[in-house]
This record gives sequence, C-alpha cells and structure tokens, in this order.
Amino acid sequence: MQPVSPDDGSLDVIGAAKPTTVAKCHEVIDALARQVDVLRQRVVEQGEKLAVLQERLKLDSKNSSKPPSSDGPGSGNRAQRRASLRKRGAQPGHKGSCRVMLDESHVDRVIECRPVDVCECGAPVQALADEPIRHQVFDVPPVKAQVHEYRRYAGRCTGCGKAHRAALPAGVPTGQIGPRALALIGTLGTHYHLTQFKIRDLLARLMGVDFSVGAISQAHGKVALALQAPLSELSHYVMQAPVKQMDETRYPREGAGNWAWTVVTPQVVWYSLLPSRARYVATSLVGEQFNGILVSDRYAVYDYVDADKRQVCWSHLLRDFTRISQRAGLAGQIGRGLLGAGYVLFRWRAQGKTAAQFDPLCRRVRRLLHQGSAQTQCSRTANTCANLLRLWAALWTFLGNATVPPTNNDAERALRALVLKRKISGPTRSRRGDEFIARGFSAYETCRRQGRDLWNYLHEAMVAWIDKTAAPSLLPVRVAANATG
Repeated sequence: MQPVSPDDGSLDVIGAAKPTTVAKCHEVIDALARQVDVLRQRVVEQGEKLAVLQERLKLDSKNSSKPPSSDGPGSGNRAQRRASLRKRGAQPGHKGSCRVMLDESHVDRVIECRPVDVCECGAPVQALADEPIRHQVFDVPPVKAQVHEYRRYAGRCTGCGKAHRAALPAGVPTGQIGPRALALIGTLGTHYHLTQFKIRDLLARLMGVDFSVGAISQAHGKVALALQAPLSELSHYVMQAPVKQMDETRYPREGAGNWAWTVVTPQVVWYSLLPSRARYVATSLVGEQFNGILVSDRYAVYDYVDADKRQVCWSHLLRDFTRISQRAGLAGQIGRGLLGAGYVLFRWRAQGKTAAQFDPLCRRVRRLLHQGSAQTQCSRTANTCANLLRLWAALWTFLGNATVPPTNNDAERALRALVLKRKISGPTRSRRGDEFIARGFSAYETCRRQGRDLWNYLHEAMVAWIDKTAAPSLLPVRVAANATG
C-alpha cells in the first residue's frame, strides 16, 4: 500500500487492508499524520474565509468607506437621538429668532388698513393717533421670460458695392438662449442637482419658456466651454498648492467606467472625470514630481508620493481600527487599543497640543502596530499594521505643519455633491456631459467656498464667452490680484 500524498484530500488509507508488518503500520501512521496536517490547514483556511465573509456582512459607515445612508434604519445618530428622550425642535432655554422688519425704503408697496367706520353696537369708530401695527408679507411676483428681438439690417457701400450686415450687440449669443438663462440652466444643473428633464419642466412652468431637453443639454455644453479657461487656471493653482487633499469615486458614463477625481484646497475645489483610477491619473492631476503635501486615504496609487510629503487620513484609520476591534482574540485587543489612541489623537488635536506632547501617543501607536504586524492569528490585521508601519511618517505629517489637516474629510465632503448628482441624474452620456459635471461643479464648489454667487459668476462667464473676452477668474481674490498685478 502506497502512503497517501499530503496533497491528496482523500482518506482511502482508512478503508485499505490492515497492515501486516510494523513497517507498514508506520507508513499508515505517517500518511494519516500528513492527512491530518492537510485537513487542519484547510480548516484554518476555511475559518479565515468564513471570518472575512462574516466581517463583510458587518461592514457599515463606522468600519468601512460605506456611506451612512447604507447603514439602514435604526442605526447611527437617529437611533441615538431617539434614545436621548429629547423632544424634537428647540430645547427649553433656546433663544428664538424671527425675521426683522424691513425698512420702509425697502418695501415695494404699502397698503394702509383702516378700522371699520361703525362698531357692531351702532356707534361710530374714532381713529386713534397711535402707530399702526406693521405686518410685512413676502411674495414672489409672476415670472415671465423676457424675449428680445434683434433686427439686423443690411447696407451696401456706394463706392465698392460691398454688402454690410449689422452685428449683434455685445453679450448677445447667436443661439436662442441668453447668457443669464444659460447661467441659470448651469446653476440648476449643479447647485440644485436638477436633471435636464426637470430643468426643462421648471423653465416651462415658471417662466413659460418651452425648451427641449436637447436644448438644455446644449446649454450645459456651452457652460462647460465658457468654464474651460477658468478651470485650466484652477488646475495649475491646485497643482502648485503647498497642501492639497485628493479623493476619487465612481461616476460612470454610459458604456464606460469613469471616475470622478477631486483636488481640494481651502478656497478651491477642482474636479475631473477620467476613465481610470490608476496611478497615471493621479500623477497627471498633481504632478509626477510632487511638491507640497498631499492628504489622502491609503489607496495604493498615492504611494508614489514620499511618506514625508503625505498625510494619511486618520478618519479612514479610525474605520480600519474599528473593524479590527470587532475581531476575536489578540487582533481585537490590538484594534481596541488603536481605536482608543485615535480618539485621543483627535481630542489632543482640538486641544492644541504640541508635537512633543504627542510623543507618548506616537510610541503607543507604534507599539500596537508592531504587535499587530507580528501576530499570526489574523493575517488581515497583520497586513494592515505592517502597511501602516511602512507609512509611519505619513501618519504624523500634521504634527510638523499646522496647515496640514489629519484627515482628508474636506475632499470626501467635496465628492458628496457629485455623488448626489450621480444618484439623481445617473451616468453621463457623452464627453460633453463629463465636462459639464467636472467644470460646473468645480465652479459651484469654488464659488461656495469663496462666498461668491454662482449664478452671477456663470452669467459673467457666459457673457465673456459670447464676446470672446477674458473669462472671470475663479482663483482666490488675493491670488488673482497678484496674477493680474
């Protein structure tokens, strides 16, 4: 009888004829021992696979990158608020607020309301000399689009006979949609996240203007063209910014798997819809030879940036530590230790502690990561801890530079506007749609951060595009002034 191979999953040796010699007994024992080792390893492997699957079932917004909306009912802050037993609305002692009366100079119409001349008892009512009670009502007048007709007359030179046709005035487009209406359509498609069908319906119901969906789509394309120059200027600005945050999310086009990328600074947000999530895309956005400091999550494409020029997001790390803390055994203990250290980090950051005061916390985190990378009970925990040790310097960049945040939450929040647009409108259908989403939302988020009105900005941009003049800048005021000066 031949001994069973360790790679053989069968146990035929059990049903074979009994060995007749001591040597053959030893052969059977050795074969069974090898089989036990194989089966034990398979049990371990299956246990790890089962643990991974069970962990996936428990993923939520607190231990992964899943959005809070995916947590389902009865979870998160809503449940916590219900458990607090507080009534909805303002709490006792809350200082109320009300609208302040406008000055008479800002009132469009004053209507004098006099008391009746005769009381119910039959006696006359005498007017009093006291001040009347003022009551102001805000309403919206009927909205109707203005239609301007331009009559272009012709003439002919009496000398050479050349024909001359009058040109359109400045700011008047060759199409039927004027610059302010184009700006409104761009604002409705970005700031208010309306679909092209709803924009058409709104314009028809509110203003009595009947544009087709195709006309709305073409208007979005014109807005994108008007924003080309300002957005090119923004791309150079964010590439040279000393500190910037980056993030990405899916934003498909019909028939293609596009990705939405964002680069964020305190006053500028720049989006781009590109066909890949690969490293070459990241380098094209912020440069191969990276200057400054990049704040991001642990996605591998950002690893080309040196650790001392990078800040890894601690909000993502807290979610990683939460997931590790939910595991059994030593891995769970290490995860709970790392999670507690992360909470302390944010508390100390809010308290304004110095880099030297963070030293005990740094040593504690390093010790826990070394313990986690050395333990063999859970390979996932070991791999995560080893990866964080490799990125060790990138965990603490914020300690040496007060302008560097410890998270890329700002970039994540910036992507929410695109995520909401994607959920409402679905995928884009053309490159023109990609350009409108990227450039339109870049203008929207940048204007919002700078306290600028999007509709007014888009109107100025459309007029400049129609007249073929320089487009208004989206750079921060100080930077734009230096550039022009």
